[in-house]
Amino acid sequence: MNYIEHLEKHCGEIKGSLELEDMMEENIQFLKFENAPIDNTYTATTLGLLWRPLQFEEERFYHQELMMSVKQPEAEEDVIELLWRLTTHALETGQTFELGEFYSMPKTVFGQYGFAGVYVTAPFYFDESFFIHRGDTEFDEPEHVLPVWFVPIFESEADYLEQHGVDAFDEIIDATEGELLDLTRQPLI
Repeated sequence: MNYIEHLEKHCGEIKGSLELEDMMEENIQFLKFENAPIDNTYTATTLGLLWRPLQFEEERFYHQELMMSVKQPEAEEDVIELLWRLTTHALETGQTFELGEFYSMPKTVFGQYGFAGVYVTAPFYFDESFFIHRGDTEFDEPEHVLPVWFVPIFESEADYLEQHGVDAFDEIIDATEGELLDLTRQPLI
């Protein structure tokens, strides 16, 4: 199974794609899936970043694709802008996005919702078999590809993360049942 088949197995049929000129130069595009991970939501993801090994530690490299899921269709431009900014960051730095990291939100993205930034996590609203794709050698894919999920979080949640650590914050978000997909949600903390 290649990575596109892996995506479609877990997210359904591709409902749209967007090719931005600067990303096409890097052979990266953005895909959209509807009703993934749950009904009345959509997921946007990069496709093509997997061909770029990103440095994790001194001598370790991983292959990642970036994704985000939300309920608000009117926020699609913000989702794509955020994924574009994060992809650009990965290409410029050559660094992986590590689970548990927090990235400040650009003021131009999701400004009306009041989020402080995004939290990097595994796509835990999806089936666990989605967390790691074992590359298809027939397509010369890397051995493993990790879909990395970005969740918008509020300042109070970012403060909690900083004060109590990743494990404590993950316990809180793991207990949610779809709330993190709603950009109009209330802070968990």
